Amino acid sequence: MAEAQESDLPSLEDEIFSVAHSVEVEQGAAAQPLLPTDKAQVVLERWRAFLGRDVKALAAGFGVFVFVDVVMMWAPLMMSRRPSLLPQFITLLLLAFGLGGLLIWKVGGRWRTFGIGMMLAWGFLTLVSVGFLTGVTVPL
Repeated sequence: MAEAQESDLPSLEDEIFSVAHSVEVEQGAAAQPLLPTDKAQVVLERWRAFLGRDVKALAAGFGVFVFVDVVMMWAPLMMSRRPSLLPQFITLLLLAFGLGGLLIWKVGGRWRTFGIGMMLAWGFLTLVSVGFLTGVTVPL
């Protein structure tokens, strides 16, 4: 008799590895999503517009600084007798961090990311060129 009662109850192995015959669904979960789809679309569109504007401003700041750097450093680095790069170094440093910092703290808006792009360009060019393109190291 004890075996008959035990055979009616599922074993632990049956409970773990069996496929459920019915799935229980909570009442509140089926009613509505957490964020309505129309509001989610509006949030997504705003995020895309915000991200697009900021990325464009950051890239513009990066590009402007790279252009100015190439113009300023082309002649001194192409000369056989290289003069001191201290004036170019100071000018580029003031342009990136002076003007970039001014744009970040005082002007704000989209110009903030433009200034950040200038600062990032100075750091990127310094690392990539081992300081030659920004005048940090003395050219050989």
